[in-house]
Amino acid sequence: MKNILITGISRGLGLLLTEMLLSNSHDCVIYGVSRTKSDELNCLLERYPQRLKWLSFDLNCLDQIEQRVFDDFIGKDTVITDFVNNAAILYKDLILRINIERMEELFRVNVHAPFVLCKCVVRNFLQHKTAGSIVHLSSICAHKGFDGLSMMGATKSAIEAFSRTLAKEYGRKGIRSNVVVVGLLDIGMGNTVNDAQMKDLFAQSALGKTTDYKSVLSMTEYLLSENSNSVTGQTIHVNAGIT
Repeated sequence: MKNILITGISRGLGLLLTEMLLSNSHDCVIYGVSRTKSDELNCLLERYPQRLKWLSFDLNCLDQIEQRVFDDFIGKDTVITDFVNNAAILYKDLILRINIERMEELFRVNVHAPFVLCKCVVRNFLQHKTAGSIVHLSSICAHKGFDGLSMMGATKSAIEAFSRTLAKEYGRKGIRSNVVVVGLLDIGMGNTVNDAQMKDLFAQSALGKTTDYKSVLSMTEYLLSENSNSVTGQTIHVNAGIT
């Protein structure tokens, strides 16, 4: 039995990944965390009442993560097998207009919360002698410059560096950590890049198109599986060939 913790499951890639994992395996329980419950998530909860568990929780509350997520929700005796660090918020602004309060929230949710979550997940892996897998979802803005996305890019760059060291520190225990860097998705990126930036990305794409979200989901599923048991410390780009 696989017990997979996924953050940010109410919409987007988190929701789609949850649906795919539940439909592809009957030996899988998802522990999902998000601030809100979308209609789509509610439908999944009704369809998989035994295998999808959901917690409404704001990852901005760093000091409550261990108690609320791991002790109260998942349970101390539950063996976590995998963790997908998907949740992130977007604060988009030019450098000269940075709002300190919003920037601090961005880093708490996108960087500090995943650090705390990984601390608790790795502790669970070690306690139960689990060769677990951690997958972090990153963004192309960590590798290319976009107006207004300096802080978002910085948060994702931090996660990528963190993942490499996590893989190094705990690889001898069979624990793996990898990053999937997501390009311009075909399920909409209107809040992230403008039309001019989208055209520029199309021009740089080897395939001349947006990133098929199913490729991102399939890569994530692969990294969670035993088929990737020799893959760790990697940053894998799924972006339709943008260099």
